[in-house]
Amino acid sequence: MAPGPYAREARPDYPGRLRLDGRGYVVLGTGDGIGGAVCDAIAQAGGRVLCADLDGERAEKTAARCGGEAMTADVTDREQLTAVFDRAEELFGEGFHGIVDVVGVSFAEPLADGTEESMRRQFDLVLRHPLLLTQVAIPRLAALGHGSVVFVGSLAGAANTPRLGLYGTAKAAVHHLATACAQEFGPYGVRTNAVVAGRILGSGGTPNPPAEAVRAVEAVVPQRRCGFPDDIASVVLFLLSDLAGYVNGAEIPVDGGIGVVSPLPSTHPANR
Repeated sequence: MAPGPYAREARPDYPGRLRLDGRGYVVLGTGDGIGGAVCDAIAQAGGRVLCADLDGERAEKTAARCGGEAMTADVTDREQLTAVFDRAEELFGEGFHGIVDVVGVSFAEPLADGTEESMRRQFDLVLRHPLLLTQVAIPRLAALGHGSVVFVGSLAGAANTPRLGLYGTAKAAVHHLATACAQEFGPYGVRTNAVVAGRILGSGGTPNPPAEAVRAVEAVVPQRRCGFPDDIASVVLFLLSDLAGYVNGAEIPVDGGIGVVSPLPSTHPANR
């Protein structure tokens, strides 16, 4: 009997589903932290990478390491972002398979102290370019009928962090944007998901925090350690691959479990 429209292979090749051979990806924000680790993960799985960063030297360094191509671009600028994806189509053709957006710097300040400039700068660096992606980039994947988009979000967008109210608000919007993209572009074969990153060492605005600050975080994280860029890259690789072929619109925490821990002490006598 001929297989029906929903037939699946009898014995799936699970390791094979993790491979990205012949597929091309654009990574936005490709420094030594999360972005660089994502590029390494894609390359090791057989994928090709276009590394885009505002700092051209960082993009070149990462591209040289992972056998990719580098571009210098301000991803908050529509014309420059469009140029990145024009180049991606030239490089990858129908093999263009995905986008990973790592860009997003936090500027700490109380909400009441925010200025027009600080608000514009924070929202440009965190939210404006993902919105531009929905107009200049993701439709290109939809036209091809396939693809995976991953936004790297933040625990600050899921739980409030002191002095990061504006940053967290923008990241929360990015998390929601991922779900909106999942609904809008899913019918065209494009999956969109968000990784909600916890405290990651070696990345972001404080790549080398004081040891006492690290110990304070480790004391409350259930796994008793901070995260590292490869922790995020591992989940991104899964989401880009066919192993995650039915994962769409997810907000996946990669935070050692701290996101599910209440900061309130117990009032129960036994726990005291």
